[in-house]
Amino acid sequence: MITTILTIATVLCTHTPTAPSIDRYEGWMMTNVEIESPEDIEYLRNLGARSLACYDHAGQTQMLMTEKMIESARLHHISTKITERNITTYIEKIDQQRSDARAAGIGGWYSDFKTWPEVNTHIQQLADNAPELASVFEVGTTHEGRTIFGIRITSPGDATNRNRILFNGCQHAREWIAVMVPVYIAEHLIEGWSNNSEIQSFLDSTEVIIVPIVNPDGYEWTYASGGDRFWRKNRRNNNGSCEGVDLNRNWDIDWNGGDSTSTSTCSDVYVGPSVFSEPETQAMRSLIESLPNFVTHIDFHSYSQLILKAWGYTSTPHPDDDIIQSLGIAMRDAYQSVHGEQYIVGTPGDVLYYADGTFQDWTTSVGALGYTVELRPTGSSPGFDLPPSEIIPTCEESFEGILAMLRFISNPISITFPNGLIQFVNPGEMHELSIQMQTPLGGEVNSSTAKVHIRYGEDGTEATVPLQHNGGELFTAYIPGSLCGLTTEFWLDVETMSGQYQRYPAGDTSLTAGVAQLIEHVTMDQNPNWTTEGLWSWGQPAGGGGQYGNPDPTSGATGNNVIGYNLNGDYENNLSEKHLVAGPFNLSGNQNTQLQFSRYLNVEQPVYDHASIAVKSGAGSWQTVWTNSSEITDSQWQTVSYDISGMADDSDSVWVRWTMGSTDSAWQYSGWNIDDVSISASIPPGVAGDVNCDGLVDVEDVLAVISSWGPCEGVCAEDVVPDQNINVSDILLVIANW
Repeated sequence: MITTILTIATVLCTHTPTAPSIDRYEGWMMTNVEIESPEDIEYLRNLGARSLACYDHAGQTQMLMTEKMIESARLHHISTKITERNITTYIEKIDQQRSDARAAGIGGWYSDFKTWPEVNTHIQQLADNAPELASVFEVGTTHEGRTIFGIRITSPGDATNRNRILFNGCQHAREWIAVMVPVYIAEHLIEGWSNNSEIQSFLDSTEVIIVPIVNPDGYEWTYASGGDRFWRKNRRNNNGSCEGVDLNRNWDIDWNGGDSTSTSTCSDVYVGPSVFSEPETQAMRSLIESLPNFVTHIDFHSYSQLILKAWGYTSTPHPDDDIIQSLGIAMRDAYQSVHGEQYIVGTPGDVLYYADGTFQDWTTSVGALGYTVELRPTGSSPGFDLPPSEIIPTCEESFEGILAMLRFISNPISITFPNGLIQFVNPGEMHELSIQMQTPLGGEVNSSTAKVHIRYGEDGTEATVPLQHNGGELFTAYIPGSLCGLTTEFWLDVETMSGQYQRYPAGDTSLTAGVAQLIEHVTMDQNPNWTTEGLWSWGQPAGGGGQYGNPDPTSGATGNNVIGYNLNGDYENNLSEKHLVAGPFNLSGNQNTQLQFSRYLNVEQPVYDHASIAVKSGAGSWQTVWTNSSEITDSQWQTVSYDISGMADDSDSVWVRWTMGSTDSAWQYSGWNIDDVSISASIPPGVAGDVNCDGLVDVEDVLAVISSWGPCEGVCAEDVVPDQNINVSDILLVIANW
């Protein structure tokens, strides 16, 4: 959502930012402000409005403003809505809510937010209860003489060669939930070591360092009588003129670069008098420089439900962006798996604005994979003042997020599927499965050891077939579809050049692909004359667009033509939903229906722009099959499949709808391109060893194998152990299932 690089320097200010009066909030109001561009943020900061979002982004953001600021914003055509006229009354209401939660005690220690002394006492108790596993240590001392405490957690034994991972909270004082989450992580790693074999294996190879409160002075100031609940910075004495430095702008990575920074002491993004000027950032720097094998880092903040990756200060991608993105997506999926909350993965520039001198960028620059996680909520209500009832759910999903990170770094090889996993295969056909293998912590994949293990049904005999190495990190597996309806089960394994072993999926489970029969298949060689709205059309794409993301292709996945949205370029700004509707399709008598097509899609993340697919049966309502949960930037055609069985099975009138929009007023992408649409349904399951698909395993199957002895090209009925050779292993499987 960046249209320009922000430069927020004092010399550009039309007004000198001011702090609230001595009565703290007299004359100030809480507002929801509709942000449409980085220029809006610059204008509001120059007015002196105090943003209550850690990362301002398009849409509503919460700000503290005076009546005069609100009037100026509206004259500048920035929409504002007052949500709290009396801040003192608002804070009293929140305090009462917290008091009630503590009295109820639901969630135990996590029933309410905790002060700096309470946090220190709790982590010391955790260490005292598990001295073989955890120890509390001093990180450093603040301006006001408070100690920054951390806790180390790892299995007993020599930890010299173990990986190091750092979780910290509360660089920004007012972000209370960002304190509770690191403490919860510490507690549950310690607890899990005694009763969870996976956590024990993580701690056998990793030392986890947790610093719940990087900014004790500022944090205590948000609780203090006469303090400031909405204080962001530390408590540096700036000679009586607007105290404090934004610690998350004080790191030595494009420090004071002008993006979301200020040299005004009154600004909430004041960079400090020099890089690493603050004892808090100095202490954390020294801690990190003392860590051997430092591999990953999360800096917890609130709010907006974002997983922000490097780089934050530039649009230039990190050289290892594919690995950084893979880990970000793994954490995002883990967060969502707990309570269904969606977190968006992207760089700060993707969200809206660049930010210079940040912690995540600095840890990435010294060799780790650094992230900022913006916790609940998504938007301006309730903002920083998350109800105490939200503490436990936020901690629970965050714990799953860090487990995903620990899984990622514990695997010598990261195995991902750029075009997704295969869910269904057509009988008698080979299906290509694209695989990416990366070594996030160094080393090299031994491509000669990369194999896929395949069998037909759980009673089948496993065949081992080498993967095709396409160069670099990319491999291809060929997954066969059984001619007799048996589910194809498969798994992958590979080693590094140093002999470290990796299996996917882990343990002894397998991936599965059901067998389907083709019901409908529509190529775009001819115009299918489906119903279109807006700029949806059939024809050859021109390769245009790509203001952001990638441009359209110049041909279809097969042949020249596609159906796409604006074949000459990008979709429009402020676009309402525009639909492409296909059908009706007669799917009577079919079960386990699947929609498959070739996709070339570029769309911004769903905070701003949307792409979706829906299905309806007869006169029923449209049911969403898929919608983008992140930015999508396809640079090549890929095949995608969706299970529509609950919406389309055994219906004589099924409709499929692709939608472009809605979109916001800024970035534009090239949108949808669609080719080779098919609808399939499952066929009745077969029997292991049945060659002629008659449901019996007998002498006829043995004779069929013998008569076809030798190499098999593609998928052969007699190749019941799918290694593309018809030999004694196939005879033995038939006999075993007689």
